[in-house]
Amino acid sequence: MDSKILRNFLKTAQLGSLTSAAQDANVTVQALAAQLNKLEEQFGFKLLERTNKGVTLTAAGRDILPWVTDVVKSAAELQQRVAQIKQRGTPTLHIALNNTFSEPVNQALMHFLRSALSGYPVLFSSSESPENLAKLASGAADMAIVIGNTVPAGVYAVELAGMKIEVVAASASGEWNDGTALIKPMPECAYSDCLTRFVSRYKGRVATMPVLYSGSEHISVSMIKSSNSIGIISRRVALQHHFIPVPEFNDALSVYLLMKTPLLTARDIEPFYTAALPSLSV
Repeated sequence: MDSKILRNFLKTAQLGSLTSAAQDANVTVQALAAQLNKLEEQFGFKLLERTNKGVTLTAAGRDILPWVTDVVKSAAELQQRVAQIKQRGTPTLHIALNNTFSEPVNQALMHFLRSALSGYPVLFSSSESPENLAKLASGAADMAIVIGNTVPAGVYAVELAGMKIEVVAASASGEWNDGTALIKPMPECAYSDCLTRFVSRYKGRVATMPVLYSGSEHISVSMIKSSNSIGIISRRVALQHHFIPVPEFNDALSVYLLMKTPLLTARDIEPFYTAALPSLSV
């Protein structure tokens, strides 16, 4: 039922004149009369008595008038709400990239995600996985790229199957002696799982090593540079800083796109692997 016709009926009832109501609605008297006739056909009863002196409500018209008033008011409120939403615009998506990846990879990701989410304004940030998880939990991010298998409850996860992180245990000198310390990532860091596998493999040598604690890959890199120590970091970062990996230890971590709302699927992201990623070093 057209709210505009209901509004014109209400105005006709209030003014008691087809001519005045037509002028108010900016339509001809004939057009208004046709609207009212159509409304009476839809209701199945007469709403107005037309005389030379004007129009008056029938008994049925008086009975239905309060309901029409409510509908017209609700329709006006709805239109106002729609206008507010349009004015407010589409909410900005905050996406937390992962700075474990190289700058070219993150730039390619930004370009791809802007295209894949073209209906949304997008704002990017970049940090390591623990901070990205904290951003999701606090509402500071709507999507985040994390390393490892930590997927919080209530969050949608898509594995970025083409972006596994190669992990090594590395030192600045390549030497491993009695004074060498082992850098231990915090439990919430994905590299913590890699350390567990490293210790399991070399448990005889690492059992007596002093331990240094690190809250991020960036801190681990600083410790490796400034002390006689071995740390678990990505192969890319190790090569970037000219560190020497421990021979015969290689690991890998999965990468996930976490989303509060499932706006992308694995199929949506697949073109990134086939187009942009092959020419880049993760």
